[in-house]
Amino acid sequence: MPESPFSEVSPGAHGCEPDQVGFPGASLEALEQFLQKAGAGSCSLERREQVRELAVGRMQRSELPDEDRLRWGRLALAAISGKYADGLTQQAMAEAAHVRVYMIREFGTGDADAVRDLSALCSDILRHLGVSYEVAVRLSDEWRAAPREQMLHLRRIKNMLTALLPVRALLDGDDPVTRETLVWLDLVPRLP
Repeated sequence: MPESPFSEVSPGAHGCEPDQVGFPGASLEALEQFLQKAGAGSCSLERREQVRELAVGRMQRSELPDEDRLRWGRLALAAISGKYADGLTQQAMAEAAHVRVYMIREFGTGDADAVRDLSALCSDILRHLGVSYEVAVRLSDEWRAAPREQMLHLRRIKNMLTALLPVRALLDGDDPVTRETLVWLDLVPRLP
């Protein structure tokens, strides 16, 4: 039977040395230290994904104090950042956006907290789209006949933007970033 990704095994078996963190009962502090020590490239993608999954799950546990849940959210973001250190910025942005939107929905926006700054999140997503709105509209009309790479690009755009849908009602300002984000969100149903 295959081993559970959260079983108590030697972390070295998952591509990280040295580490004594066994995930099921791992403390927040131990996992924070683990990611700090792991550094870029010294930990397997699978191991970082396990940390991300665990951190997202604990971030969503309402019985934990808010301060701890926010730390779990930041740990998830750190795991995502390390997981995509070699590229795939749109996929990383989509994953990070979902975590950040959850934190905004649960704990409110916070200009002093970059993770929960909705305007900053929108700016980050807009910066990662990779095409102009006009090009995206044109491509969305013909995506079924588009080459595979173009379809995948449109799909990654949709994944990034979809993360914002649960907080759309909070996008009520008249600043350029908010206006542009709302225009892009209207395009989501047309994307593959």
